[in-house]
Amino acid sequence: MGKTKRQHRRTATEHERDDGSDGTRTTRLQELIREEVNLILRNEVRDPRLDSVVITMVELAGDSSCARLWFTAEGDEDRREACEHIAGFLRTQLAESLGLKRTPELRFRRDPASRTFARDETETET
Repeated sequence: MGKTKRQHRRTATEHERDDGSDGTRTTRLQELIREEVNLILRNEVRDPRLDSVVITMVELAGDSSCARLWFTAEGDEDRREACEHIAGFLRTQLAESLGLKRTPELRFRRDPASRTFARDETETET
């Protein structure tokens, strides 16, 4: 027999919840990746070029195959090359600590807001 209106309504509500929770899952995963990478940078990476690097935001691709990590760092020199150099290590550590079936490829971008803030701070001091 066919579904009653009540059963149909419940199914529609469950589908809406599934759609919304996928966005929540992505947001939660982005935050977990940000926190974990910052922890790894502080405790396990010994590269002096990365001492002042802090991940500020993570953007995951729709299929979670790639993560763009936005970072800030003291000074004007670009630390992106050093970040790219340890990307494989970070990815391995993330796979172990977060227990992901597929760990996203990591790509780094300097947070433009951090450069603007640093420039404004320098101008204020002079």
